[in-house]
Amino acid sequence: MCQENYNTKKREFKQLTYKDRVKIETLYNDEHLNYTQIGKILGKHRTTISRDIKLGLVELETSYLPVWKYCAEVAQRKNEENETAKGTNLKIGKDMKLANFIEKEIKEEKSSPEVIEYKIKKGKFSTTLCFKTIYNYIDKQILEIERKDLTYGKYIKKEEKEKEESERIKPNKEGKTIHDRPKEIETREEIGHWEIDLVEGLRGEKEPYLLVLSERKTRKEIIELIPNKEAKSVGKALDKIERK
Repeated sequence: MCQENYNTKKREFKQLTYKDRVKIETLYNDEHLNYTQIGKILGKHRTTISRDIKLGLVELETSYLPVWKYCAEVAQRKNEENETAKGTNLKIGKDMKLANFIEKEIKEEKSSPEVIEYKIKKGKFSTTLCFKTIYNYIDKQILEIERKDLTYGKYIKKEEKEKEESERIKPNKEGKTIHDRPKEIETREEIGHWEIDLVEGLRGEKEPYLLVLSERKTRKEIIELIPNKEAKSVGKALDKIERK
């Protein structure tokens, strides 16, 4: 594809503001939405949300076990520190035109990074990138592309597969969903309504999961350690909590 035919509509990297991060804090910690859902609400790519949540995770001490929560202030401070330290070392820099070109080539033209390297050299860009650098930008989430967007070279690391599986929501066709609960529960005026969630350990480290039950009004939490996220393990943990 000739570069002259490429749509170079002006775009900036989707940087998050502190106001965005405050919204993420509520959506992630209280509403328990995943990266994709939060991204749709804020108009950001899921990789932008994923990267920022990892940046702002803090460990909270409870009466049971430590729990990880996202903190907007921590994410904002770390982001500012990273931006200061990064300086102009990033080769793609502020070249939004080139970033747009790479993303369009991968998502729409189904070009591989090797082919994109050749097109960049033949084009009229002020910056040149080798295919290995493009792969690095994808893996480091500098571009709004993921390995799964690639037609070729879409090998995904084991920890990334586990992350995708943890974010995939499987509907329970036989039971009720959260949308079926009574409307009065939303007001948080009545004690006794609990929400359940799984907190994943460090990715790639084969750490166990935390089963977290949160009471909506008092915000009291009950936390139980489980070996994995299988339904059988969750059921055993709930039985143990009921016995206690």
